[in-house]
Amino acid sequence: MQTTKTSGSPLLVALVVLGALLGNLFAPCVASAQNPPPPPPKHEGSAELAFVGTTGNSKETTLSAGAEYITRPTNWLIKNRFQLVRGETDDLLTTESWLYGFRAERIINARVSAFGEYAYFRDQFAGIDSRNGVTGGLMFTVVKTDKQTLTTDAGLGYLDEQRLAGENVSSGTYSGGFAYKLKFSETAELTDELRLLGIFDNSNDWRVANTIALTAKLTTIFSMKFSSTVRHLNFPTPGFTGTDTVTSVAFVAAFKPRTK
Repeated sequence: MQTTKTSGSPLLVALVVLGALLGNLFAPCVASAQNPPPPPPKHEGSAELAFVGTTGNSKETTLSAGAEYITRPTNWLIKNRFQLVRGETDDLLTTESWLYGFRAERIINARVSAFGEYAYFRDQFAGIDSRNGVTGGLMFTVVKTDKQTLTTDAGLGYLDEQRLAGENVSSGTYSGGFAYKLKFSETAELTDELRLLGIFDNSNDWRVANTIALTAKLTTIFSMKFSSTVRHLNFPTPGFTGTDTVTSVAFVAAFKPRTK
């Protein structure tokens, strides 16, 4: 199978982005006529489930399940996230991926936080037996209002990736990305997250992941969520394609403590 490669150095692009982010430290805060949003709850969690089944000439089932828990001690934000995607066709397993992420953020001031994160990923149908990565860096809040938020971050880390074919990857990494949230109303919001990760040992080995989601509240607890995730590896495992997509419509239950 062919793999699409692009020209140019992603490390140079990352350094330019990092310089722009660091410039935010000395730039004036983004002005906004809107009031700042109310403080978030100290604890919150959510769980989501999506299932698709077909019968007839062939029997296909796809299950997507995920959960997220966030806690906010004083000047900290700690997040745990889990996701599973599993699919079968005529009782034959055709797709399966596991994702776990942990992230801790320490607030430095209203616009800057330090963060550390760990991520585990497994997708044998993409040639990845296991992937473990750690990253540390700085996060910058560019926009924060009651209607929208935009954060960017950049960091350095280490990746250990065990592949089903070809050479394994064990190298230092550089990363960057942004997270955006737009609140249309009290019952609907759009989120978009883009991540770039590059490998120091191989300039052609860089990865991009983008997740965009639209969530609509049904009740104070339950919501419907449409999401699309695209993952691209510029240097994939030999014999596997470099791009995977996951699209789902999920039923979400969110849990937050009542405000006293």
